[in-house]
Amino acid sequence: MDVRRLQAFAKVYDLRSFSKAGEELMLSQPTISAHIMALEEELGAQLFDRLGRTVLPTQAGDVLHRYCTTIFSQLDMAKADILALSQRVSGDLVIGGSTIPAQYIIPGLVARFLNQYPEVRVDLRGGDTSEITAMVAAGESHVGIIGAPARQPELACRSILEDSLVLVGSRAQALVRPDGDDWRQRLTELPWVMREPGSGTRQAMEEGLAAAGVDPRHLRTVLQVHSSLAVLECVAAGLGVSVVSRMAARGYLESGAVTLLETPGLVMRRSFYIVYHGRRYMFPALRFFLAASESL
Repeated sequence: MDVRRLQAFAKVYDLRSFSKAGEELMLSQPTISAHIMALEEELGAQLFDRLGRTVLPTQAGDVLHRYCTTIFSQLDMAKADILALSQRVSGDLVIGGSTIPAQYIIPGLVARFLNQYPEVRVDLRGGDTSEITAMVAAGESHVGIIGAPARQPELACRSILEDSLVLVGSRAQALVRPDGDDWRQRLTELPWVMREPGSGTRQAMEEGLAAAGVDPRHLRTVLQVHSSLAVLECVAAGLGVSVVSRMAARGYLESGAVTLLETPGLVMRRSFYIVYHGRRYMFPALRFFLAASESL
């Protein structure tokens, strides 16, 4: 079975279009059609229903696509292993990063890694901690750096870096002091800007509050956002207080855009973790990237 025909088939399957597949592969539409027809003749089954301009895979097409994913993955692994024999590390590496790692940890780590292994092509994908963990588990990302440990038994996970969480408010809230004997009650009276459920920052915040005797459910949430940058901008605008990574808040604190609200009774620390699928083949680029992460 010709690999070029399989590549044409997979591209048509993904894009649901012969013409778009041709553009992606830099082939003419008649060439793409010829590849598909040759495959259908070889397999004795129709792979697509052509409904005018709409192209939909048949059941046979769905089956072949599942095998194509494995075939292409195996070919990439073979190429990577052969290149590794000549001490070359190359190929594609998909890295998932939750909000803080994607903005403040991964760029520097990837820069150092690519300086040493320039033939690797990195695809950085973002999401919250739960989304990145799901991507790694599903094989959509080779490795992830996240803000909370992965719980799936098939995933390998280890801590690579520590950070602290801080309570911040706007400059107008600089005189707010959630301390004294009633500091827990005063925290629940403040307006809060919250990260979304699934965020590692939110999970670490809720664990820290609970350990200090504050029920996170009693906080007065006025707004929920999906990134630390959005949290800091909302806090700076005076919408409420929030808990963020000190790493993310550093520039805002130094510029005075937000202010640190001291909470002596509340200590919140969190770790960042690297996660990868422990039961899948570890190709050279992934193996060397994991080794590079140990220097953080």
